[in-house]
Amino acid sequence: MKKENLILIFYILYFSWLFLITYLTSETRTLEYISIGIVLFYFTLLREKGDFFWFWLGVIISLVGTSFTLTNWKLEVDVQILTLIPIWLPLAWGITLVALRKLYIIVTR
Repeated sequence: MKKENLILIFYILYFSWLFLITYLTSETRTLEYISIGIVLFYFTLLREKGDFFWFWLGVIISLVGTSFTLTNWKLEVDVQILTLIPIWLPLAWGITLVALRKLYIIVTR
């Protein structure tokens, strides 16, 4: 299968997943399965050099951003909130960062 077809399939899955999490369902378990499937699909078939770095950067940014709050101009850290974050949320940030990077590379080539 051509790489362009795999990229097209990835973006169809990605935007379907994005539509699903935005409008159609709020079931955490369904979102986790779909998110894990998209991440596995991408890293199995479309991985390029540096994608793991960008994926983990997105995951870390989402976790750090969630654990910090700014109230009354005072920065507070709440590490316990990390236990309440669903698995799909950091995966979503990580794969979104990778997908945006991939789109930028495709457009600039």
